[in-house]
Amino acid sequence: MEIIPVLDLMKGLVVHGIKGERDRYQPVKSVLATTAEPLEIARVLQLETGCSTLYIADLDAIQGTGNNISAIREIADQLDVDLWVDAGTATLAPIEQLLAAGADTIIIGSETLETMQQLRLICNSVPRRKILFSLDITKGKVCSRTKELQGTEPTKALSILTGEGLDRFILLTLDAVGTAAGPDVSLLKKARHHFPSTAIIAGGGVKTPSHLSALAILGIDGVLVATSLHKGWIKKEDLKSLGLCQ
Repeated sequence: MEIIPVLDLMKGLVVHGIKGERDRYQPVKSVLATTAEPLEIARVLQLETGCSTLYIADLDAIQGTGNNISAIREIADQLDVDLWVDAGTATLAPIEQLLAAGADTIIIGSETLETMQQLRLICNSVPRRKILFSLDITKGKVCSRTKELQGTEPTKALSILTGEGLDRFILLTLDAVGTAAGPDVSLLKKARHHFPSTAIIAGGGVKTPSHLSALAILGIDGVLVATSLHKGWIKKEDLKSLGLCQ
């Protein structure tokens, strides 16, 4: 199972995401760093976890209030790490801009996708290895503007999306992000059971090493982590003991 640290970027800084309530986000306070500058936070997260992948959410781009592409470019230039980037885009021009800035994988989020036709156009224009679909989930239902996905059960949405040829997904429980309430194990277990050959990345609520162990036992392919690292609830030695870090 892969550990994938998360950086939520807003107004040029890394912020602490809580339950998707973006108006409440404040610059992150981390036991790993004395700054909220993106490059330094990315650097210490890589050192702490030994990760080969970082997930970046450009919250300004997602909200349509600007972007943090310069920070994304700097991290891509300075660190030897794959970047998964969610900038709230579902059209080709901004995707091409992000790839040119150094993003390795573009996150297509159900929250911002408007039509299945948009998704099909992307899939026909961008190599599949550079696309990762995020099912954004609140109260057990998928958040989306797309009529086929809006308000559906996550496993039904996965069935629709695998039918479109996608095979890598983040299951992001937005109402658990930053809460340390624990991952939605029942949802992830159900998804793993029904889609055994699909790559599933868990996001939201992870606090303790035991949470990571439970996800590994389920056969989850990766897990997004942020708060637990910044608070020191999960440390490098914990990851080493679980065989998740060199």
